[in-house]
Amino acid sequence: MKTKRPATTITTVVFLCLVGLTCWPSVRAYRSHDPQAYAALYTDTAVFEWPAFNTVRGPAQLAAMARSNWASLKDMDLRLTVSARRVAPDHATEFGAFEQSWRDSSGLRRTEFGRYVAFLLRQADGSWRMDRFFGFEDSTRANR
Repeated sequence: MKTKRPATTITTVVFLCLVGLTCWPSVRAYRSHDPQAYAALYTDTAVFEWPAFNTVRGPAQLAAMARSNWASLKDMDLRLTVSARRVAPDHATEFGAFEQSWRDSSGLRRTEFGRYVAFLLRQADGSWRMDRFFGFEDSTRANR
């Protein structure tokens, strides 16, 4: 039986919206923990895949996922390393790694390491929205 990853995993995904091709509204959505603003960063056909969670499709499910997972976030920090971006006139792909740390319920600081790929589509108004996201955790360690 697969166990659900910490709520901070979802935050990682949220923060990835900040990378490269998205704009200031994504920063506000992440920092304010606004599920509706987060969902607005995705296309109507968006698919979010993370092995520790059920696949989520579309803005309504994305908002619900963010709302339920952000409720327990405490003292979170995230560092991204973008390894490649490929941009075409109507779409873009980004590949990278992340380190996300948080304080668990016992007060111990943990760091999760993982990889991701994001596929974005340019909208008619020139903005970018995420259409597909896939990420996974490599490992998690307790920090001293």
